[in-house]
Parts: sequence; C-alpha cells; structure tokens
Amino acid sequence: MLGIGLTEDICSQIFKKHTLFWFNMDRTEYLLVYSSDLHGNEQQYQRLMDYAVRSGAQAVILGGDLLPKHFPPDEYIAGQRAFLEQRLLKMLDSLTEENIATFFLLGNDDAAANKDLVEKLPSSIHGRRQRLTNDFEICGYSYVPITPFAIKDWEKYDLSMVPSRLGARYEQRKKANYRLAGFKTTRAGRSEFTFTAAMEKKDSIQWDLENQVFTRDPQQTLYVIHTPPDNTALDQTAPGQHVGSLALRQFIEKNQPYVTLHGHIHETVEVSGTFTEKIGKTFCFSSGNDNTTKSVAVIVFDLYRPEKARRMIL
Repeated sequence: MLGIGLTEDICSQIFKKHTLFWFNMDRTEYLLVYSSDLHGNEQQYQRLMDYAVRSGAQAVILGGDLLPKHFPPDEYIAGQRAFLEQRLLKMLDSLTEENIATFFLLGNDDAAANKDLVEKLPSSIHGRRQRLTNDFEICGYSYVPITPFAIKDWEKYDLSMVPSRLGARYEQRKKANYRLAGFKTTRAGRSEFTFTAAMEKKDSIQWDLENQVFTRDPQQTLYVIHTPPDNTALDQTAPGQHVGSLALRQFIEKNQPYVTLHGHIHETVEVSGTFTEKIGKTFCFSSGNDNTTKSVAVIVFDLYRPEKARRMIL
C-alpha cells in the first residue's frame, strides 16, 4: 500500500494518465476540415458544418465550386449572387460564431461577376495569403486549365513557356480538352469570349504561380488550389484520363509546398482509389466530392500531422 490507501497499480495508472496528458499538451494541434465542389448543396453544407462543430475543428476550408449551377443562362449570375448573399456567407458566419475560422475561394463554375461580394472578406483566399497559425499561412488559387465547358471566368492556358519534356503532352491536352470559345460573366451579364493563341504567351497558370504570393515560404504554406496537379491520383476523369495542371505539377516539384488541397474533378477518388498523392515531400489531397448526393466528402487532418489525414463521407 502507498500513502493514502492507493495500491501501487492504481498509482501507476494515475502516473501514466497524467504523463500522457502533459505529453499531449506539448503537441501542437490544429484540426482542419476541407471539402470542395458542393455546388450549392445545402444538405452537404449542413453536414460539413455540423461535423466541424462536433469535432472541435479550428478551421473549415472550401476549395471552390461552391455555388449552385442549375440556373437558366439568363438567371445564372443573379441566382448565384442570391445564394452567396443569403445562404453561403451566413453559413460561414455561423461557423465564425463557433470560433471556427473559415477560408474559401470560388471555382470554375462560380460566376466571377459576383466576386465583389467575397474579395474583400478575409476568408476569401484567391490570390492572397492569410495567417493560419503562428507557423503557417494559407493561400489560394481559383483558376483551372481551359476546360470543355462554356463558362471561362476562371480558366487560363496552363503553360506559356513549355518545357521540351512536356511539349507533346501539352499539345495532346489542348487538342483533347480545350474549348476556346465560351463566355465570361460581368455585373452587366454574359459576354462571348474566345481564347486566342496570343493570350497563351502572356497569361497562364504558369505565370501566375511565379508570383511571390505563391513562391514565398512554400514549406510553411497550405495551398488551396482548385485544379489538381497533372498525372496524379487527383486529376482522373471517369475514363481514367489525366486532366490536371502541368504548370501546377511543375510548381509543386520545384517548390515542395507543405500541403496542397484540390477539387475540380469530382470522380477522381472513385476512379483512382485514393484521395492523396505525395510529390516529393508535398502532401496533396482531393476531396473528390459528389455534389449530387446528401453525403459530403471531407478531408480531415491535423495541420501538424498531414500524413495522418483521413477522407470521410459524412
């Protein structure tokens, strides 16, 4: 017997419990919940937010294609604007009231005509950096390589200066996937738009990613980039074709960011069988969310232990 009537076994258990407690106190944790491509599905939003509150998450990150897209052409801009003003921003405010930080960006199906509603918000991260923790910043990028779809607000040529090793691949990609004619949106409405060859040399994802907002402190930055990198488990369409960004792949290989989060290709996780890819030291994740169901796919991880990330269907 020891002291106040405690057995040696009980004392040992108490010691182990408190030792584990103090060990965990020394470990820095920052729980993140990430998803993308909800396309206005309010049941998915509600499930995501309920989980974030229930799990004690410090931040929720939304990686683009957040607004409904079922509107007729002449109601597309106004319909999305109404969802932004009346639903999405209020949902994000409700998380803030729970002391959960929020970060988001628009995606290629979200009308850029409405970006004035979000670009002044600190939670909007396209093209800029925000402080995430004392150790890490977060930054975002909405543009994707030119798609076969009509809306061109958040599309660009992928490469301006094409490395010889990627020449054939890039030309094949343009022939297979690039639809150059479509429309862009402004507050005045829709206007016809066509990508030209001259634009390719002047404006591209490659050029954008050379900006200091992206190149600064990559090992201490969490990147939210709507397009996935090329030739990974994260950029595969239903036929198993790779459609990700070659420029982004180059950026990751060269700069070795800490973590990158992606969306855009809804079916990629189902096709490839995994939500994660590691490029050098960089952990890359895709939610692979299907917005046509009630359940939402999320990536959950401790910022300080990305290797333990999980994909969950809520």
